[in-house]
Amino acid sequence: MKLQYLGDARDAFKWDLLYWICTTSSFSKLVFVPLLTPDREGSNEGLTPHHRFKCEDFIRPFLDSLKEEPRTLNRIAALGTANPEKQFQVSVFAPERFIGAGTKRREYWSDFDASTLENSIVFFDPDTGYETKTRHGPKWIRQGELKNLFARLPETSMALVYQHRHRCPWVYQFAKLTQNLAYVHTAIAAHEPNLAFVAMAGNATSGKEITQAMKEYAVRRHPAVAVTELLSRDQLPVGCD
Repeated sequence: MKLQYLGDARDAFKWDLLYWICTTSSFSKLVFVPLLTPDREGSNEGLTPHHRFKCEDFIRPFLDSLKEEPRTLNRIAALGTANPEKQFQVSVFAPERFIGAGTKRREYWSDFDASTLENSIVFFDPDTGYETKTRHGPKWIRQGELKNLFARLPETSMALVYQHRHRCPWVYQFAKLTQNLAYVHTAIAAHEPNLAFVAMAGNATSGKEITQAMKEYAVRRHPAVAVTELLSRDQLPVGCD
């Protein structure tokens, strides 16, 4: 992600959804992994006002605070106290570290220990989403990285990944993505026309819980958001790998 994206309409969807999941499920902690990249000078990215997305009223002041200069990812920890009636723990991994490319990527992950993150939603926020066949730069999270991190994640936790829609419709993009998620038990996406959040769980219990939370968000909180189940090992035929 980039600091210039903080507090925009996509951020409203992001934090509204994450707040919902953290306060309606047993995932009591949010671990934000920003995969930070430098801002683009002269770009109009991040200028869409957050009122374009219908989020909870108490999320609005939080979004405004994120736009204050100098911008910093440390303010994201305040999401957990945005509503005094329902609070949860939020931590931000390496808030001032850029993800980089090549060997710098290994340095970025060097002190990230997924095995310690019990009862957590671990949210990965690359600029664009999962890597594609031809793009391996800082804007993406690599499947190999995510697979290794996911393997160390406790069974009581799950991962969530920001995904921007490319030129093809979601149905094709989700189908392609599913082919690379053989290491997860459940994968489900909450999405609007150009933006999705893909949740991944390693077992049936966590998979059922995140599926229920996302579906309830779409029905009870935000009817404009659709939910698509990408993968559930419980639904695969016997003998299917």
